[in-house]
Amino acid sequence: MPEPLPIFDAHLHPEGLSDQDLESMRFFGVERALVVAHHFPEPTSKALLRHFDDVVERQLPRLEKVGIRAYAALGVHPRCIPRRGLSEVLSALPDYFQGGRVVALGETGLHAGGEEEEEAFLEQLALARSLKLRVVVHTPLADKERHTRRILMLLRQSGVLPSRVLVDHATARTVRTILEVGHWAGLTLHPEALAAERAVALVRKLGSERLVLNSDAGDGAGDILGLARVANLLSKARLSERVVRRVARDNAARFFQVGT
Repeated sequence: MPEPLPIFDAHLHPEGLSDQDLESMRFFGVERALVVAHHFPEPTSKALLRHFDDVVERQLPRLEKVGIRAYAALGVHPRCIPRRGLSEVLSALPDYFQGGRVVALGETGLHAGGEEEEEAFLEQLALARSLKLRVVVHTPLADKERHTRRILMLLRQSGVLPSRVLVDHATARTVRTILEVGHWAGLTLHPEALAAERAVALVRKLGSERLVLNSDAGDGAGDILGLARVANLLSKARLSERVVRRVARDNAARFFQVGT
């Protein structure tokens, strides 16, 4: 059996996966992963900080235990904005960015849209700008094109450098616009987002520059082998090894500044 292609899963929620799932991902080539702060019912400021602690203190070690080098992105998901205490959460965030394991702010962005979400998004972008952080931005499944346009407008207003922003869950209809304004684009291999064959077609069409693959596994009906499948299909599509390695691993390592 040939060695699996090395993969960096740039969006993972291991709290929704078993240890056996993580072992399977490692067996099929996932060498590195970014654990991204998630949403959950009844968010409070204290619950959010407990979630951040769980990501850093429990989920990263779980991945390391099975041989996956793990990093984190911490931020307030648009579906997880507390009714009170957002400023408390944001004031605590800078401490998490010490030590090199938390490498980005996220996921933030818009989900349903509206004033509350936009204010929380802009506050987090201001923090990212002041700390010179990378940002992982959520785009929703519903009405994605409209929300993506609004997100790109808010990003432009924020003053965060486009090269420091990964706009995630891009589709064939949004990816080109994201790339054209200088951001990085995340392609999510998830049953509700993007099929492996469609991802391969996008890479063939757009090239590998600033495209990053991820699974979003652990959030609903994810596919823990989706990235291994797309890496295999990219190789079979006669794309160069350089292109395949860029989108499967090297681009994520470059964006999050963790070396290749």
